[in-house]
Amino acid sequence: MNKQMISLIILLLIGTLAGASSQVLLKIGINEIGAIKFSNISVSFNTILKIIINRFVIVGLALSVVAAFAGIMMLSQNNLNFIYPLGVGALFITVLIFSKLFLKENLNSIQFFGIVIILIGIVLLIKSKAG
Repeated sequence: MNKQMISLIILLLIGTLAGASSQVLLKIGINEIGAIKFSNISVSFNTILKIIINRFVIVGLALSVVAAFAGIMMLSQNNLNFIYPLGVGALFITVLIFSKLFLKENLNSIQFFGIVIILIGIVLLIKSKAG
């Protein structure tokens, strides 16, 4: 495995873990605040303030920035048609696993089968890049 592939894998891990952690923290934060209803166009200032000062939302947004920078670094060295499906696939799998582990959400057999298919796709993508 060459240096560029090792760098890609490290950035993919950083971006994926940061992105999935971000989503879990944002969900925890919004669960604390409660459902935001857009029945009328405006959201109250109080609701916006609750979102802005929630510690889970703040850390979640910071991790989103980390994930974005990892994505930018990967894009600077690779084609979009390689990085985007690779990153989205890895993020999809990690979010499903994290939501099961940390949010106690259900993971059904169809979702599990989807993870297996996506993993096969990720392996094929990496092999196409390496070969």
